[in-house]
Amino acid sequence: MQKERNRPHDEPSPAPCPSPGYQTEIVLAITRLVCALPPAAASLQVSRVPNHPEWPEPYFLVRPANPRAASFGGIAVADDLHLLVGQCEREIFGFGKGGKTVPGSAWAEELRAIWQAVIAGGFVERRYLNSRGEVIGGATKLLVNGQELVLQSGRRAERLFGKSIVQDVRYESYL
Repeated sequence: MQKERNRPHDEPSPAPCPSPGYQTEIVLAITRLVCALPPAAASLQVSRVPNHPEWPEPYFLVRPANPRAASFGGIAVADDLHLLVGQCEREIFGFGKGGKTVPGSAWAEELRAIWQAVIAGGFVERRYLNSRGEVIGGATKLLVNGQELVLQSGRRAERLFGKSIVQDVRYESYL
């Protein structure tokens, strides 16, 4: 009986504990963006970083109802944003100060512009596969207010020599 109670995966994950200011505001901004979509177009999950319940920073993940649309997520740490779109990611240092992606704009405007690019779809994620067909890396480019935002993950090749196996995935609109 004692053994059963001490299993960590049975305990509910604690709620995030965002710092006042940017971290709290980004969760509210994401919630507003998702609520502005038509009902059932996407679902929002806000929690602590998966597999790191000791980290208080907020993690958010928007899952579109359209399975061919890209998910949109991130982690707000200090004034940085670790952005996830589909299977690719990018850490935007100082995002909370604004002007990183769209020069001269506030972070909320930048977030809205990135969000608009993601929910509009039409962009391609290039996935790199290993010899077993498993995804080992990826890259995508979003056009955000005329600026290219590049997101990447993993690696491009399983080995130094030989052909890379590449798969292009075109994401569709949320709506």
